[in-house]
Amino acid sequence: MLAGMTTSTQLLAAVNTAILQALAAQAYTVHGRSKQMAALRDLMKARTELMDEVDAEASGSMVSLLSLEQPTA
Repeated sequence: MLAGMTTSTQLLAAVNTAILQALAAQAYTVHGRSKQMAALRDLMKARTELMDEVDAEASGSMVSLLSLEQPTA
C-alpha cells in the first residue's frame, strides 16, 4: 500500500493521477534517467475496484482496507 494512504478515496485519487500521467507520457528518459508509468490497463482495473470500495464506504458498509487485519485476542 502507498505510505500514508489508508482510505479508498485517497487511493482512488492517486490512481486517477497516475492514469492522467500515463496518458500524458507512458515512458520517457531525461538526462539518462528513465521512468516507466504503470500500465494503463492495470490502472483502469484498480480504478474500477476502488470506485466500488468508495461507493460501499459511502453507503455505510463496514468493509474497509483497515478491516483486513487479523483479530486480536
